[in-house]
Amino acid sequence: MKLDKMKRKYADRRGWRRIVSSRMTEKSFMWPSFHGSAVLLQFNDIKAPMSVVYGGTRTKTVDLHYSWLQLFPVDFSGFVLTAMFNDRKQLVQCYFDVIDRQGRDSGGILWFDDLYLDLILFPNHDLFLVDEDELNEALDAGIITQEMHDQAWNTAGRLTRIIRRNPGFFLTLVRKLRSVFPKE
Repeated sequence: MKLDKMKRKYADRRGWRRIVSSRMTEKSFMWPSFHGSAVLLQFNDIKAPMSVVYGGTRTKTVDLHYSWLQLFPVDFSGFVLTAMFNDRKQLVQCYFDVIDRQGRDSGGILWFDDLYLDLILFPNHDLFLVDEDELNEALDAGIITQEMHDQAWNTAGRLTRIIRRNPGFFLTLVRKLRSVFPKE
């Protein structure tokens, strides 16, 4: 993949041609386990399903009536978590984007600047670190600084330690948060 600028990702996934129609709902939380905004994106119509393969296992992450719950922590912990749920509201995977910063656009939609490095946590507690090559390519291309590169690795290391100590924490959190959103 040829990188030429930092990736800014929006909670509404604007510009993603796979999505024909979706519904977005945002809620704020001040729970002891999560303080921030949660955005539920429900896929009502799509052009094609999407599956990914990690550890030799194919996992469908986008299809009709699937939903993504995106967590934007207020304390800016260096990541945004996207929990992917199937059409039966069962958790498929948790995807941690390591980020440089986050904010809102003029229309109030949350966004983040992606630092390329990602972690994927499955309900069975399997954990994968991915896209190290993209992070290094971004550094080599001058898209990110050495400081941002180091920040990405530090965040990924911290997240890995937290998840390994208590792999059920994020899995339980996203299931609880998903349950307070519309059931449709």
